[in-house]
Amino acid sequence: MLLCGSCNRAKSWSCEHCDNWKAEKKPALCMECYWGNPTNYNHIALKSFRRLDLHWTGDEVKYYDAIKVVADQNKIELPDFVKKVIADKTKKQNGW
Repeated sequence: MLLCGSCNRAKSWSCEHCDNWKAEKKPALCMECYWGNPTNYNHIALKSFRRLDLHWTGDEVKYYDAIKVVADQNKIELPDFVKKVIADKTKKQNGW
């Protein structure tokens, strides 16, 4: 899998600290990991974890800029703010 430099380092760190890598070395577990199968994974380094990389391009950039302003006004890091907005919307739609 091709990775940018920072993702490659994240992968290396995750694998180096994974209990499977350190002890058991079961390839099947690696293939259930995000780093072994990013389109169909159950964990990252045996931890319950999900990743979502978002990109805004062209006309979408204005939405990024707008949510960044709101996050900054609320003193919330942008990833945490995006997760909060999604969680609030999901809770509302599902009646949670």
